[in-house]
Amino acid sequence: MTTRPRLLLVAHGTRSATGRRVVGRLLLEARKQLDGVDCRLAWVDVQAPGPSRVLADGVPAVVVPVFLARGFHVTHDVAQACRNAPGPVVQTPHLGDEPEVVRAVVQRLAEAGAVGAFGADAVVLGAAGSRDESSLAETRQLAQTLTRLLGVPVAAAFASTAAPTVADAVAAYRADGHTRVAVATHLLAPGFFADRIASAGGDLTSEPLGAHPEIVELIVRRYREFSAQLFR
Repeated sequence: MTTRPRLLLVAHGTRSATGRRVVGRLLLEARKQLDGVDCRLAWVDVQAPGPSRVLADGVPAVVVPVFLARGFHVTHDVAQACRNAPGPVVQTPHLGDEPEVVRAVVQRLAEAGAVGAFGADAVVLGAAGSRDESSLAETRQLAQTLTRLLGVPVAAAFASTAAPTVADAVAAYRADGHTRVAVATHLLAPGFFADRIASAGGDLTSEPLGAHPEIVELIVRRYREFSAQLFR
């Protein structure tokens, strides 16, 4: 190999034009930090191209699943595309609860006015949801981390599939006497799930993480760490 491997970001996909633009911005911002690297984007659902199509040309690639939690799309769709690729490919872990993600969630909450002396007295961490118990456990672990950092209770809740729902978690905090409940949107981009979380009744709701500089830094770090594996 005489050139640097391609970066392929793989996202879920959305019918929201705004959501697609946000994910595209992630790619553009990562490209700025990876001068000379061919950076591409693929999707596992709703839209094309899929990762298998991008990888079909055999170009060596580092595949970064831009998912906040483990689930079927990461462990099956992305993994299968990488296994079947004709060229050298390495798949990095998904974004998970890395320090960059934690900082991005806290900063988005701060932007919404939910942090500080006049901030929220409870927070609901609103994620998409999954049938994969390990994915749900990741979200709950992140909620525990945020509880320690923010100094207020943080509960994991979900927009679909799993319980409790975000609306139910907000209502539960109110029933316990909390008067200023914030919802931290644990999603990358606007779309169906973000709309559902925004309508869950929180006093404050943060924006999706989007192309937050911390998320871009994590993607770039993943690329740099794992690209070396293709040269071994």
